Order: sequence, then C-alpha cells, then structure tokens
Amino acid sequence: MLSGLIALLFVFATSLSVRAATTCVTAICHASIGNHKFVHGPAAVGDCGVCHVSTGVPHPGPSGAFELKASGSLLCEQCHAGPAAGKANVHAPVAEGNCLACHDPHGGTNQFLLISEGGILCRGCHGEIGASGRVHGPVRAGRCDYCHVPHASNEPGLLKMAGNKICFSCHSGIRGIIETSVSQHQPVAEGRCWDCHRTHDSEFRPLLRGYYPREFYVPYLEENFDLCFECHTNRGTFQYQRTSEATGFRNGDQNLHYLHVNKPVKGRVCRNCHGIHGADQKKLILSRVPGFGNWKIPVRFLPTPTGATCLAGCHKPKSYDRVHPVENP
Repeated sequence: MLSGLIALLFVFATSLSVRAATTCVTAICHASIGNHKFVHGPAAVGDCGVCHVSTGVPHPGPSGAFELKASGSLLCEQCHAGPAAGKANVHAPVAEGNCLACHDPHGGTNQFLLISEGGILCRGCHGEIGASGRVHGPVRAGRCDYCHVPHASNEPGLLKMAGNKICFSCHSGIRGIIETSVSQHQPVAEGRCWDCHRTHDSEFRPLLRGYYPREFYVPYLEENFDLCFECHTNRGTFQYQRTSEATGFRNGDQNLHYLHVNKPVKGRVCRNCHGIHGADQKKLILSRVPGFGNWKIPVRFLPTPTGATCLAGCHKPKSYDRVHPVENP
C-alpha cells in the first residue's frame, strides 16, 4: 500500500511539473515563445524544466538569471554533444561557450534557431568580408555554409574540405583541366588556389590577389605582372636581354622571355603561351591559345634536353638551345 501511495505521489508531482512548465509558454508572460516558425524542441512541448530549474515558485529562484541548470554551452551540451570535440579549429563563440552569439534558445524565424539569416549573421562579426569590390558568389548569396562549417573543423578557416577540394566542389571545369593536363600550375596542383585568388572578395577579376592583364598585349611594366611576381620574383627573367641563368627559355644567352614580353607596346602576357591552371603540353604551354579574337592560335611545343622547337601560328617554326645556339632562318 505504501509503495502504491509513493507511485501515486510521483505521478501527481510529475503532472504538476509538466502543467507548470506548460503554463510558462501559454501564460501571458512567455506566450510569444511558442509562436515562432522554428521552436526549440523543449519549448515547443512546454518542457521548460529541461533547461530551467523548477523551484515550485516561478520567480525568483536560487541559481541566478533565467534559473538555468548550467551555464553557457554546458547547458546546451547536455543534449547537443560538444560540436567542437576532437576538432583542431573551433569557431570563437563555440570555444567561448557562447552559443547565444548565433542561436536563440527558444525559437525564431530562421532554421537552426539562428538569430538572423546565414550571411547576415556571419557579417555581424565578419563585416569586412564581401564589403567591397568583386564578391565570391556564395558570399554574395549569404551562403557561407557552402565552404565553411559553423562550429569546428580540422581544416584551417573552418573549411568543409581540404585544399582545392573545396574549390573543385563548384569549379568542376578547372578540376577537369587539372585532371587531364600534362603540366599543372604548382599552386593549383598542390591545392593552394588562394596563392592567386582571394576567397571572399577582390578588386581584381576573377577574385585575383593582384593585377593580371586581360588584354592580349600590354606594355612591359612591372605593375602589369603584379600577380605573377608574387611568386616569380626573378625580374631578370623579363629584364635582361642577355643572361646565362635568369631563364631556361633562351637561345645561348639570348633571353627569349625578354624578346616576347619586354616591349613598349605589344608585349606578350603570360597567358599568350601558358595555361593559368594547367595545359596539355609541358611547361604549361597550351596547344591552342585563346584571346586573339575568334582564333585560338595553335602552338606545338617539342622539347629537347637543352631547348625546344616551337611551331606556332604567330611565327615560323623556331628552335632554341641553351648550349648550342640555333640559327633560325
């Protein structure tokens, strides 16, 4: 009989707790909590005691503001297992235990109880991203989640994937070039697209880190090669008419890079011969060079141990040799 009485009291007490909690979200004080498009599970069913201390008296209670059962992320992690567990890089609010920096604890108009829409939320802290210039498509669309995870990642910058895999998930055309190329531009092949491109925004198309001419011919000025000179720092490649070491593209000591590029008006730009990401011949040399109107200039590059022969649509077949200079007709 005693055990039956205890069971009856337990059911009665539980019923009072549930009714008290339900009262919180139906009474005039907190009625708005359940009126959102997205509502936190416990709040939706009136189970306030999951997060808040049940004192029998609504206010005040013994444990401080909001009468939470634990502080910060410790409360959230009672149901939501630590999102940063075992990850090398953790988003600052998560590391600080400040879930409320991004989420509303009860409900809201945005999925995942975010306090504002995706990109707007991120710009609340990262306002400098996408603020000017040309903007990366996902940033412009407010879809930071295309590239980043919000809580923690083993990749730098909270990226979803390593290296160029994240870029290739959208830029399949460039992935195809890399996979089928005979020669590849080293930063792309090694997964460092950001050596040449900025990831969020840039004043240069297409999100380049420095100026790169779009014209087929430009005068030789160092500023016209700002992007390339970030890595290819040997200016002598284009500035010395004669050299024995500044470049391998030479006929004896005649610098053929200088011959093609260092001109006051119609200097060739890098892409007149080379593929930016990869090419179907060695030395990043393209077999068809676009950009001269509708004509894709044919180029056949035949390398030798100490030079090469170039059969190009822009001049007669010419050969060069670093050791034994060639007399071209």
